[in-house]
Amino acid sequence: MKKSLLAVAAIGAFASAAQAQSSVTVYGILDVGYIGSNAREGTVSGGQAQKIQKSAFGQSAEQTSRLGFKGTEDLGGGASAFFTVELGLTPQNSELSGGTAKDSIQNTTNGSGSAVDNRQSFVGLKKNGIGQFAFGRQYTPVFNTGAATSPGQYNNVVGDVVYVGGTSVYASTTNQSGNTNGLGFTNRASNALTAQSDRFAGFQVGGMYALNNQNQTEIGTPGVVAPTTNIGGNTNWNGWGLNGNFTWQKLYVGVAYQSFKTAYTSGVASSATTVNLNSASVTSGQLTSAGGVYAPAQISDKQTLVGATYDFGILKAYAQWVGRKVQNDYNTATTGTNAGEQLNRNAQQIGVRSYITPTIESWASVGSGKIKATYGGSSANFFGYQLGSNYYLSKRTNLYAIYGQTQTTSNSVTAGVGSGANQYAVGVRHTF
Repeated sequence: MKKSLLAVAAIGAFASAAQAQSSVTVYGILDVGYIGSNAREGTVSGGQAQKIQKSAFGQSAEQTSRLGFKGTEDLGGGASAFFTVELGLTPQNSELSGGTAKDSIQNTTNGSGSAVDNRQSFVGLKKNGIGQFAFGRQYTPVFNTGAATSPGQYNNVVGDVVYVGGTSVYASTTNQSGNTNGLGFTNRASNALTAQSDRFAGFQVGGMYALNNQNQTEIGTPGVVAPTTNIGGNTNWNGWGLNGNFTWQKLYVGVAYQSFKTAYTSGVASSATTVNLNSASVTSGQLTSAGGVYAPAQISDKQTLVGATYDFGILKAYAQWVGRKVQNDYNTATTGTNAGEQLNRNAQQIGVRSYITPTIESWASVGSGKIKATYGGSSANFFGYQLGSNYYLSKRTNLYAIYGQTQTTSNSVTAGVGSGANQYAVGVRHTF
């Protein structure tokens, strides 16, 4: 009997120890409120400008709603395994995540996307004192560096010229110079391997390599292309990036660079205003079809971000610069496009963030930039600013109010010039 009791006790102790070595956390954000905006779309080829007003009880103005699962397992000797699965949430729609909510009688819809919005999914290993690596869909080095130095903390209201968030102040079919969603940089990379060191003497370094090269041979669709015609593969995409940061007392400085290449075999074109970020395809973050600039080709997309913060105690100061160069690598006789033709965008921004009282936090930012294409001499200047405040009801729940404005000027040739918008949002954000 004593042996049996001892055995039961030993098994119980072992089970408790095993559970203590592994943990899973469920977390999330729900952000809902009122969102209003007034926008003016720029004239194109002498056309008349269009004005758009929007007003709705919407979502994710301060922070994108999400549901996540993350966990760690102690492997012993300072090593551990970890994972994260994070899904986007759409609290204003009938679908939990992605999809399209449609009323067949009213013929109204609210948002669209994949059946499940996969924000992040990765698994990795970590060794204390050295660093970690992970495989899967993850944030890019530029995104992470920008997040650490963003005065608005990546909210989705217009006015931030470095992180151009998921605002929808313009018509759904309109691309605005310098203001299109995701124009600043690529947020996430699928098929990615990332590595990040621990911090040594204030320094930390990391990198990313993303790979989806199939190099497959596709036979043309019957009736469209001759069945024996080799039209090549269209899923050849890869990218890499590096990042580093330094912390010294109240100063933080970060820098990141990333480069992507996409090989297309079907007609892919662009204007100086078009970039795609949240596509579910492997070319997420690269140029998308729009006009007549790039035919089948290889596209290079190089992105750089430098940011810094300094904590003065009563407030924290922020500064950022971002640059993006999208280039056609091959000569294209069919459109007269030459190798080396580029779309360049750069922006700079400063801001402050401070707790006015223990429960009231405010921030402000202002920035400007330029977008220019080497083909046709098209260019445009843009300017934006943002003001915001949080009132914390508790550690996890706050009320917020945000106002932002942006304007594009200076060249009547470029589509979208003369456009501008202001947007305002009040709501409640709850984290769990």
